[in-house]
Amino acid sequence: MVETITPVVHGGRGRWLRALSLHVLGATAAAALFGAALAWIGRLLGAPWGRAGLLALALAAGLYALSELHVVTIPVPQLRRQVPDWWRTFFGRDMAAVLYGAGLGVGFLTYLADGTLVAVAFAAVASGNPVVGALIVAPFGLLRGLASALAYGSDTPEASRRLVDRLVAAPEGRRLTANVAALAVVALSALSTAARLAPGGWWGLASAALAATFGWAAATKIVGRRRWRRALRAHELPAGLERAAGPLVPTAEALVPLLAMAGLAGPAAAWAIALLAGFSLELLRVRLLVGRRIPCGCFGGRDHVDVRVMLVRNLALGTLAAWVLLGASDAPRFLPITTPTRADLLPLLLVLGSLSAATLAAWRANTWLARGRDA
Repeated sequence: MVETITPVVHGGRGRWLRALSLHVLGATAAAALFGAALAWIGRLLGAPWGRAGLLALALAAGLYALSELHVVTIPVPQLRRQVPDWWRTFFGRDMAAVLYGAGLGVGFLTYLADGTLVAVAFAAVASGNPVVGALIVAPFGLLRGLASALAYGSDTPEASRRLVDRLVAAPEGRRLTANVAALAVVALSALSTAARLAPGGWWGLASAALAATFGWAAATKIVGRRRWRRALRAHELPAGLERAAGPLVPTAEALVPLLAMAGLAGPAAAWAIALLAGFSLELLRVRLLVGRRIPCGCFGGRDHVDVRVMLVRNLALGTLAAWVLLGASDAPRFLPITTPTRADLLPLLLVLGSLSAATLAAWRANTWLARGRDA
């Protein structure tokens, strides 16, 4: 992004300063909105979770700090996509600067070199307060947007190329130190605050973790639908069943977080157990067809995973779901669904139309991002 928001691209430092300001504004605003949305989702999942949530935050920050030091390997959820270059010509440079900033502000939609944003995002979710969530994540977008200020002296194509070369060749020591220090501060702050709170919150946190896992699995299949289709083809299912499984599996997975956010922790856990049992049986079937390493369309960046690893993962998730089923209590947050009357027909049509439009917009946005990755 530094090589895109430069004086040479925008025709001088005056125009570049305007584009940089819009870029920073887009990144900060998108990060703040993203943080508020995460906190709202956390509230629906029962956040804040008291001492349990803070201890989980400390654990996440500590693990990612160790990952930065190459002690352990923890995956960072991300789309690994570049913002589309064609936005600059289609929308105009100023609007493109805002959109590029918005893509960076969300973070997970592009490339992430470290897990600092994961800890920050978890803190926003665990707060359960949209205002607090916005304040927590907004600085991340601000700093990412301000990174383009490094291009101040790039007023010629040669200077711009030299800047990119310097950034590529820059030692990782400073970035690593800053990230480890930030993660350590988050972990220590969470631990010190947790020590002052009464024990509790584990059931709600377990339900939220189960919902997040299945939500992530569904999202990766929807966003990475090509990879998901390749994995399905390797399962050698009948043609009709393969076509149906494409949309039905992520839909079934998405039902787990939807039930949890509706306050139905028990039904969400029961549905998760049923899905895990079906997935495990399918793993055993495919094991006989293709061998020990089988195609996977869920987590991480690997196309093939050892079946034993996947079965252990399913067993761990099933144990968590069983624990939630046995101990969590339901607290429905919405009124029961009743048969709509004639007076409800127009609102119902408006809701269905809005959902259809939102689905179409999300689908097209994903296509635009895919173009950016291929560019």
